[in-house]
Amino acid sequence: MAGKRFFNDSTSDKDLPDDLRRKRPRVHEEVEQILTRCTRSMTRSQSLRIQALEQSNLQLVFLNNLSLPIFTGSKILGGDGNPLQILVVDRSNGDPMVPISLPHPTKIELVVLDGDFPPRDDTWTSEQFDSSIVKERTGKRPLLHGDLSVTLRGGTAVIGDIEFTDNSSWIRSRKFRIGARVVPGTSSQGLSVREAITEAFVVKDHRGEYYKVILFYWLHV
Repeated sequence: MAGKRFFNDSTSDKDLPDDLRRKRPRVHEEVEQILTRCTRSMTRSQSLRIQALEQSNLQLVFLNNLSLPIFTGSKILGGDGNPLQILVVDRSNGDPMVPISLPHPTKIELVVLDGDFPPRDDTWTSEQFDSSIVKERTGKRPLLHGDLSVTLRGGTAVIGDIEFTDNSSWIRSRKFRIGARVVPGTSSQGLSVREAITEAFVVKDHRGEYYKVILFYWLHV
């Protein structure tokens, strides 16, 4: 009890010098002001971060166009004869084909899309992208075969061997696109990355290519 009384008495405003008693309210006010500024700064920082994520301009793009025509069972390459390459770019950048390096390796998967996607322009939602994915016909092998999953490092990824197992004549548009997206469920540390799509194209049966070779042979021999 004596210790408690001593503590209370020793810290009583009455026992403090006049100059300290006058300074104590100012100290409390300054502490409250600092706490208020810190709280506002944290709230503003969080708000800006959320806004930045919502307005993300990051997008996957195919660096090269496709080598056409495309036949079933044939390796898909770029128009320059090289493997297809994917970049992640910033659409707000002055040079839209400069790759942006993400802070961590990111898994990308390739899918087949309806050639009519997107319906009007180059804007779409992830839900619209997902709903336009084309699966194989009943009893058929997966529509796209090969290295369908790649890892994006340093803002780029090279696609390995991929090929179609079926033609595109059985869907209404009679055309496919190849799409690339961040693998659903993988961590992208809050970053929103828009999907990539190739140009629309027709996939023909490989036997059609064979018949063309035979016809060329008979016409020129």
